[in-house]
Amino acid sequence: MSSKIAIICVVITLIILSAAILANSMAKPVGRDEQMYCTGAVCMAQGKMIYKDFSYAAQMPYHPLLCAALFKVFDTTHYLLVVRLLSSVCDMLVMVCIVGIYRHLFKPFTTTGVLLGLAAVALYVFNPLVDYANGYAWNHDVVILCIVLSLWLFLTTDFRKPSHYWRIAAIGALLTFATFMRITTVLVVLVFFVVIVGSSAKTITQKFKTALPFLAASVVVMIWPVWVIAQAPQAFFLNLVKIPLFYGQWLRNIGMVHNKVALTVACLTTPGYLVLIALVIYLGLTCLILRRRLTIAHTRSLWLAVLLPAVFFVVALIPPTMWRQYLAIPVPFWVIGLVFPLSYLRRLGDQAKMSRPFKIAAVSMATCALIAVLAYPYVLLRVPIALLPERWVPVELHQLSKDIVARTKEPKQILTLAPLLALEGGGHIYPELSAGAIIYRIGDSLSPRERQITHTAGPKNLLALTERIPPSAVILGVEMKRLEDLIHEVIVQPDWEKEEYENGPTVYFRP
Repeated sequence: MSSKIAIICVVITLIILSAAILANSMAKPVGRDEQMYCTGAVCMAQGKMIYKDFSYAAQMPYHPLLCAALFKVFDTTHYLLVVRLLSSVCDMLVMVCIVGIYRHLFKPFTTTGVLLGLAAVALYVFNPLVDYANGYAWNHDVVILCIVLSLWLFLTTDFRKPSHYWRIAAIGALLTFATFMRITTVLVVLVFFVVIVGSSAKTITQKFKTALPFLAASVVVMIWPVWVIAQAPQAFFLNLVKIPLFYGQWLRNIGMVHNKVALTVACLTTPGYLVLIALVIYLGLTCLILRRRLTIAHTRSLWLAVLLPAVFFVVALIPPTMWRQYLAIPVPFWVIGLVFPLSYLRRLGDQAKMSRPFKIAAVSMATCALIAVLAYPYVLLRVPIALLPERWVPVELHQLSKDIVARTKEPKQILTLAPLLALEGGGHIYPELSAGAIIYRIGDSLSPRERQITHTAGPKNLLALTERIPPSAVILGVEMKRLEDLIHEVIVQPDWEKEEYENGPTVYFRP
């Protein structure tokens, strides 16, 4: 196959899969965590400071800053739509990075590399856990893109050229940026740093010169978040440590916590994940058997590709509560790691006239990709949604919010555990409920002083919350009944107008 035909195949495939990624993002129902991620960004766009002026549980400040900047640039209140589009674009760029890495490491067999890269992309996009986790308005997708970009930069860096210092600085900046979105990324930073320093010359001076741009770029990127944390260190500690502990305990008490071993087994035995594991094992054993004949190039790159998915499995097990989206994170790094045994076998066939092992490996790769597609065809069946923006969930939520706020009396102060339903239409929320139900659930477990520091509330201080500005409307039907019953009993009066939206919330308007 000529290189031009291969390029056309790549472009067409990536366009179709990009439409699938967009459709996936726009078809997802609104998630609980998205209320906090988007509202935090809205608060920052309004000039408020994270942690100091509003709560932002378990997460770092760069993602809401990025989203707030997008809200300002586009001058929009389509908050959920903008952040989901950001996640979708990141997922599309991850696909491009995967193909780019395969193309680079398969030089001079670039056409073969591109086609295998497309198979790797299929294993990524059609993985059911990836399909579940990607596309939400949270920081998952941006963090993955930062790490994949860092890996691409590392794999394409020639450490013998002076320009490699700029590339190392870029890696340090990207990884630090990702760390101050999701704190567990710090383990990935350490892995990259050790491998990068180890890739430099043997002398201490050369290692120092290699480490310096990485560290310097990291320090520059962390200046702003460190300054933000310093403005409210107690609030930061409560948001990052204590509130998640209380939240995990609350979930355990109501029986919503997964058994980590059972969840891991259930996820890894899905067809899309199982064929990936089988491919990893097969290629690993093949290279082990042929190790004396193989030319193992890019040894440190290989180690990095092996360590990254391992680190992400450890990261998935660290939190007290484990969710299946955590096991989606290793997938792009596993499919990228497959490029090493495949490229070794390809060069073996070219040098030693042993093309059979590579042909079998390539056919296995294509077969596994086909199985992943056939096992989860919903990814493609959903594509038409991308062409119907009026049916996108973020667009529907925006229209619903506009209708609710238009019917709400001044000062349009709305009490709800789904703040986006108030904010997107131009209404006002209580800052203490900016994280939605995430912190409200355990607000009573915090001391009065801790609630004051974090600007949070629990069910027991609902009346105190509404004394200063009584709500003009109350939105219910968006959370667990046990959380909303008290709101209805304490706040809603018999003479309030009730509106039940079809397949949506119930809203009570103050007369």
